[in-house]
Amino acid sequence: MRLGNRLMTIAAKIEKGMAVADIGTDHAQLPIYLVTEGISKRVIATDIITGPYERARENIEKFCLQDFIQLRLGPGLTPIKAGEADVAVIAGMGGLTIINIIDESRDIADSFKKLILQPMRHQAKLREFLFSIGYQITDEDVAVEGNRFYEIMVVQKAGEVPFDEIDVLVGPVLRHKKTPEVYKYFCSRIEKLQAIIRALDTVSSPAGKKSLLELSKEFQALKEVMK
Repeated sequence: MRLGNRLMTIAAKIEKGMAVADIGTDHAQLPIYLVTEGISKRVIATDIITGPYERARENIEKFCLQDFIQLRLGPGLTPIKAGEADVAVIAGMGGLTIINIIDESRDIADSFKKLILQPMRHQAKLREFLFSIGYQITDEDVAVEGNRFYEIMVVQKAGEVPFDEIDVLVGPVLRHKKTPEVYKYFCSRIEKLQAIIRALDTVSSPAGKKSLLELSKEFQALKEVMK
């Protein structure tokens, strides 16, 4: 099973021998890769929609991995019992959806040694939520696939964690990374923010002014870490 850069970056953050829960598995590409590459001997793959669930089942059977990958149908973390897996992967969803998944099953989320999260949007809101419930972001990366950038976070329960605005807007680990991928990602974000800020500059409505303020804070945070 060949993976794209996004899933490969996620897979690289899973230590050999760890049991994994892949939430929203879709085609079960990540579980199949983890088992066939000898990274995990046991993976629980879940999905909430019957279509992706059936596609995952077909792929698992195609690779004859039914004894190693348990496929379960259900929303979020609810198909998982506390202690069944070491790592949970929640990838390819919006940040607000990931927040809801964790918030609705806090006891299960807290039972994992770590969570690997890959939000498609609302990354700052997700980070702020994680800090507020006592999670520490221990690692962050940017994966580039096609013309898109994907933020990947590794988090674990840690109690009260100090953080500042740049930690929320950029990331406590990402702000210090100087890889080519991160640099390109920050440059891309700055360019997009500049265009939106220019468009909102003449807006006088309260909502427009609020958006302008929030975007300006993000722009300044990115400029700060790029120094």
